[in-house]
Amino acid sequence: MVTKDMARSEWARIRARKQIILPFSMALRQGKISLMKLLDVSEPFCRSYNGREIVLADNGYYWLQLAVEGEHAWFTVMFDDRGNLLQIYADVTGGNDTEKENPTFEDLFLDYVLYENDVYELDRNELDEAYSSGGISRKQYEEALMAGEEIYRNFSEKPDRISAFFCDQFRMLLPVLERS
Repeated sequence: MVTKDMARSEWARIRARKQIILPFSMALRQGKISLMKLLDVSEPFCRSYNGREIVLADNGYYWLQLAVEGEHAWFTVMFDDRGNLLQIYADVTGGNDTEKENPTFEDLFLDYVLYENDVYELDRNELDEAYSSGGISRKQYEEALMAGEEIYRNFSEKPDRISAFFCDQFRMLLPVLERS
């Protein structure tokens, strides 16, 4: 498994960033929340959904990340340079370590995207391959599938509520990031 961090230090495309990482608490759940402004991106990062290409990372764009301890999901929410929500991306994880200054997660390959109220499952083949090759255990595989089902259900049943939650978080964190 690959370990990734909230600073996204493994992503060389981001050459300069401004970021805050803060404690997060909601309904007895603890974790970390982050807002990152991409100051210098080597080249825009794009994806296509519904036959429409969208830019997800470019100079001046924002990434909000949320990791809750004990959960098997890590959310990365992309906003353009004007603060418009682009997509909500959920990595299925083998666990989130939010005790560190720069939180980390173990990537279990399976991902979900909420884009314009449509839900996309990504990289299921990578999860299946990791399991069949012995890269992850049967328990990890089953946990990933269960977590994925929950993410898919929530994205499908509550897209407006989920989008509103992340937009509210973005609006609360943006002045803090600007002052930092």
